[in-house]
Amino acid sequence: MWTVNRRVIVYSPIILIILLIYLAARLTDNRDTHGILRANPLPSISDDLLVWPPKLENAICRPRIYVYDIPSELQVSKQVQDAVCAASNYKSELLLYESLTNPSSRFSDLYLTKDPTTADFFYIPFFGACWLSKCWSEHNWKFEQRCGVDERYVIPLMNHIIQSYPYWNHTGGRNHIMVHPMDGTFIYYTNSNHLFQPAIFLTTVGDKRTKHTSYHRRHRDIIIPSATGLLHRAHVDPQDYVSSQGYPLARVTGHHTRDILVLFRGCCPNIQPGDIYSAGVRSLFYTRFRHLPGWDIAESSPDDEYARRLARARYGLAPMGWTLDTTRLWEYLAFGVVPVIIADGIVEPFEDDVDWNSFAVWVRREDAHILDEVLAGITNEEYERKRKRVWEEGRMVGLERDAWHFIARELCRIGEIDRPEKLQL
Repeated sequence: MWTVNRRVIVYSPIILIILLIYLAARLTDNRDTHGILRANPLPSISDDLLVWPPKLENAICRPRIYVYDIPSELQVSKQVQDAVCAASNYKSELLLYESLTNPSSRFSDLYLTKDPTTADFFYIPFFGACWLSKCWSEHNWKFEQRCGVDERYVIPLMNHIIQSYPYWNHTGGRNHIMVHPMDGTFIYYTNSNHLFQPAIFLTTVGDKRTKHTSYHRRHRDIIIPSATGLLHRAHVDPQDYVSSQGYPLARVTGHHTRDILVLFRGCCPNIQPGDIYSAGVRSLFYTRFRHLPGWDIAESSPDDEYARRLARARYGLAPMGWTLDTTRLWEYLAFGVVPVIIADGIVEPFEDDVDWNSFAVWVRREDAHILDEVLAGITNEEYERKRKRVWEEGRMVGLERDAWHFIARELCRIGEIDRPEKLQL
């Protein structure tokens, strides 16, 4: 009996201490470092229409868009479109036209109308970038060449729109849409751009900087995604390299996880810190960052190799070039890579409806030299949150995904059309 009691006496303090530790842990497991109780997450908002970013099925309106039929003698030939322009990063003008007018397209079903009297907007199939791409390809890529684009293409096409139909004159062209996918939007058409200035431009470059306000018309135009060589020329499918959850396919890439910390493919290794191109930012990539472990930086790679590396990358660098945008951004999003945007003053596509901050990392030019420190300061938890948002939301913004749905929302705002509709997406 004494032996049993002695054991109780001996072990009782130990049991008591364990119990006190357990109770203390239970009492403090929901407290912060100051001992204050943490708050519980707020409940979900029950009204979808009060949620941002919005669900695309909750449309502001469903704009009806009439597409002009351009006579073949006035349009860039299909042969040129397929032979020259299909390989261009300016291909968004062709892709958007095709996805709107193709009878099998979901966007055609939702937004296209064959009856101009019911139209909210009028789409002009303007392929100026395609015309100029052909011109430059025939003149050793001397970008100052114009090959008579005003007199031979723009003026005849615009005269056809203005003189053969009544709809331009009804509003002075304010409800007409044109795609300008090149860096300078409309400045290439020096003798004719006055004809189409009233129209809404779909452009791949958004720029808040004072020097460029004359041709990047903030709040008048719609910023759209760019085409890319990997996705829209080589037609590489990210799903051949990445799983349905956004992780690399081991049978293709040889890796289960994203083992490349930072990826970049692009010019230029000889850029100097004070150069205009990229505002000197790219000079840091080649003089410092490419030597860091886990940083994979080079000018180019074959398409398949580049796709494999995209599937393995955690972050992708998206610096400006001659303009603030870079086509690399759309390759990152398509492959589930968190973009690191270094382009002060950029306006990204569809900012009213896309929460770019939730899946991108923004770095100011003044902090570009400590880019490695900035990325090292991102916790694994925060990275994974951004990676998930890229995969679930960011990649849906691209031309090959939901771009037309976002364009439609912008058109509703520009046209002040308040016809809410639940879309069956």
